[in-house]
Amino acid sequence: MILGAFLFIAGCSSNSDGSESNPNSQDGNLNTLKTVIESTFAGPDQELNRLSGDPENLTVIGKNGETKKPESPTDLDLYLEEMYQSHFTEEMYNEYVGKFVFSYQAKENDEMKVDNIDMKQKKSDEIIYDFIANVEYKEEGSEAQVYELKGQTNFSEEGKIKEFKLYSDGGLLKALSES
Repeated sequence: MILGAFLFIAGCSSNSDGSESNPNSQDGNLNTLKTVIESTFAGPDQELNRLSGDPENLTVIGKNGETKKPESPTDLDLYLEEMYQSHFTEEMYNEYVGKFVFSYQAKENDEMKVDNIDMKQKKSDEIIYDFIANVEYKEEGSEAQVYELKGQTNFSEEGKIKEFKLYSDGGLLKALSES
């Protein structure tokens, strides 16, 4: 009888595909989101600056419109893949790198760090998270300013970011571009 009760409970706690439910998947999503935000909005990333400034990693467009493309994958490609690819679906990885990684890169003598991240899972869907992050940015020779980022992230069933929306950066992008 005890064995029957145990088998009944075990059967009720597994998913329809036979896998056990994972109560820690939310923690994994939160860790992934925190890692991505901290990797993107902290710096300067000396290695990213070095690789993005190396002509061997860039497509060069000549005066006559002729292009010289580097051999793939470049060291820059490999670095970005190592830093970000495991956290994103394939489509979102390309979009994220194009929209955020280079745009929010601090210059060599500036400083940027994430002070606080508040992440909340939406009640309507267990794989959507709203976040607010405070990023402190200090341009060389000036006082640090704090910028509030507000956004939302949607995760796939596999725990990868499939959508990343930044609704507001509190003026951080403008401050980075003016420095």
